Order: sequence, then structure tokens, then C-alpha cells
Amino acid sequence: MPTSGGKKILISLGIIGIVGAMAIGATMSFFSDTETSAGNIFVAGDLDLKVDHTFASYNGGECVSDCVETGSDLVTNGGFETPDVPAGGWAIYPDASLTSWTIESGSGLEIQDHAAGNPHAGNQLAELDSYGSSAISQVITTVAGGKYRLTFWHSPRPGIAAPDNTIGATVRVVSDNSVLVNDTIGAGASGGSNTSWTSYSYDFVAVDSATKVMFSDMGTSNSYGGYLDDISARELSCSNAYPNGGTCTLWGEKDLGEGDTFWKFDDVKPGDHGINVISLHVDSNDAFACLITNNVDDQENDLIAPETAAGDVLNAGLPSGYGELSQFIRAFAWNDANNNGIYELGEIQLLPPNTPVIDTELLQLSLTGGGPAQYIGLAWCAGTQSLSGNNILCDGSTMGNIAQTDSFTADVTAYAEQQRNNPDFNCASVVLP
Repeated sequence: MPTSGGKKILISLGIIGIVGAMAIGATMSFFSDTETSAGNIFVAGDLDLKVDHTFASYNGGECVSDCVETGSDLVTNGGFETPDVPAGGWAIYPDASLTSWTIESGSGLEIQDHAAGNPHAGNQLAELDSYGSSAISQVITTVAGGKYRLTFWHSPRPGIAAPDNTIGATVRVVSDNSVLVNDTIGAGASGGSNTSWTSYSYDFVAVDSATKVMFSDMGTSNSYGGYLDDISARELSCSNAYPNGGTCTLWGEKDLGEGDTFWKFDDVKPGDHGINVISLHVDSNDAFACLITNNVDDQENDLIAPETAAGDVLNAGLPSGYGELSQFIRAFAWNDANNNGIYELGEIQLLPPNTPVIDTELLQLSLTGGGPAQYIGLAWCAGTQSLSGNNILCDGSTMGNIAQTDSFTADVTAYAEQQRNNPDFNCASVVLP
């Protein structure tokens, strides 16, 4: 991926020389002082563009993974068995020195040993509403682009009514604080005579080497709240596919390489449609970013009777004819603020509905170096695309038989260029190497 960067001046100092002279009678005495700024350094700043692909759907079916958990548990003390609390007792820990959990807010982490209900497993459990609502976190080691599964168990506290058992579960990227998982559980759960445990699992794609898992009490701050136990996070080995046919790939923030394709469909029919969510990231320097379609290759492949009846002909003098499929693939893009693959009213439109996907300049963004991720929802349609409220519609009746048997391939290139001293930048002027 081409990138370009600007210059950063780390140190720029001059040489100062002060020389004084004084004459006394016939004797000359010199007073001198020399100040030298040595080893001045000029370092070119960097602009490293990376891309992730977090969501894809095809004809309403989400790209799903057949995943197997591999490796050891990445969470330390997820069962809250340390430190040891006396049977029937409880204790509150205000820091991470004994529990391996960091207190993000509130009075601390409360650990119980059968004080008011049985744990899911082992002897102990955690309550986040200790002396008041608290939040805990733990940073786990991950690999950029790797897929992981967070699993934990939740129970309402016995005898405590809903929604006081509500807990928030969040997974964030440490480097930029962007959100990978955000859910609220237990809002409708009322406690009975004993604990009643429910398992929750969330798959996510890591963006870099450090990922934060966080839980917070979201009920009334009154020292009574929902329980947590047996929190774990493990790497996944997955094969991806759409439930209605076709292969798909998802990845975390990385440099793109061979096989990193947003779309790969072998049997597109009129009315087929899909949604992808991608994000562009730059380090250090603010940048303009573009998505550009290039190297488009239309192929006729074959010429069958319905195509001929629609007026299709092979182009004379060419080893293979130019196909028509690309002109019927249309796209719409928006700033998918909550990274859910759904266009919601109020989200910023980046590309108007029914834009030809082979437009050289798909869209232009302004990115903050090292800033939070900006997710782009990109919907495509084989036919005519339109927007009705927050519903993205695809009418395949306009595609026609002329595109049967045709195919096309194209590169979608992400390009970034520094913003500083570059006020007139426009993606339309970019010439890719």
C-alpha cells in the first residue's frame, strides 16, 4: 500500500559564539566562550496506513466462522479464586496487587466465598457493586488480526430485583481505546433464592498486541449488584463462510497482502447484495485517506443465447470480449459509528447510494494519526441501489441478461497522504504507483 509522510523536526538549534576582548596597557587579554549545539537531528515522520475488515454479509447472511478455541486462557484469575476469602465471607480489594484485575472506577472488586449464593465453579465469585458501583479491567496479550473469544458467566444476586443486576461488558483496543465489544447484560434478571448462572460469549478480532477486557456495574450504586465468574479469553482458529454460499475473510488492523479481499463471489445474480465494514488507520501523522478502485478487468467469458438476445456481442479483434457486469454493481458508504454493519439515521453518508463501484475515487476521509478507529459501512448491490429511511434497497430487475456469464476483478486500494501543508488534496488527483 502506498503511503507518504511528512517531516518532523526533533531538534533544530544553531551555534552561538560570544567573544570578548579587554586591553590593559600593553598587555592583551582575551575572554572567550563558545557554545555549540552538536548532533542536531532531522527525522522524517512516518505515515503507516493499515486496514481492517470487521464485518461482511451477503444476501442478509453474515460472514460466520467455524471456530475452535486454541491455546491457553489469556485472562488471569478469571474465576476470582485469588486471594482466598474465608468460607462464608467476602472482601473488597481496591487495587490489582492481589487480584490481577485493575480497578477502573469505584471502591474496588468484591470477592465472595458462598457469602450470598454459590459460585459458578470453584469457591469464589465477584460482585462489582462493592461499597458502590465499580468497574474492573484486565489487559490481555493478543496478535493483530487474530480472532479471540471472550466468555464469562453472570448471575443476578440472590434476592436482588432487576435492573440492579445489570453489568456492562466491553472489549477495547489499548492503543486507541476503540471498541471491539460493547454489551449490557442482566438488566431484566431478578435474583431468586440462590444464584442462577448464564454464559455469554463474544468473538472479536484483535487490532494490536494489547486488548483490554472490562466489566462495570450498571445498576444502582447501593452495594448490591450482579455476579461474575469464570471469565476467559482464548484465541480462535476459524474458517469463514456465508451461510448462503460463498467464502469470506475478516481481519484486524494490518498491512494488506495476497488474499486479503473484501469480495469474492462466484455466482452473482440480479438483486444480490451485501455489506462490509472496514476501517483505515494511520499512525503519527494526520492524513487524508482514499479508497480507490483500479485495475478493473471485465471479462465476457462466454456468449449464451440470453446475452445475444439482449444485444451482447463479442468485441472483434480482442482475445476475449469486454463484459458488462461491473457497470451493474453499485455501492453506498457511510460512517458506521458503532461498527455494527447497519446504516442508522444520523450517521454520516460518505458515498451516495447507487454509485458505480468501479468509480476511480470511491471515497475520501480525514484521519487523525493514532486516533480512534473510523469504521466505514460499504453496501453493494447487483442492480439499482436506493435508500428508504435507514433501509438499503437493491432492485435486481435493472441488471438484465446482458451480464450473464460475465465476470470482473478489481483492486480496491487504500491510499493515505499527510494533511499538513497539503490543503488542496483531493483523491481524484491521486496517481497510484
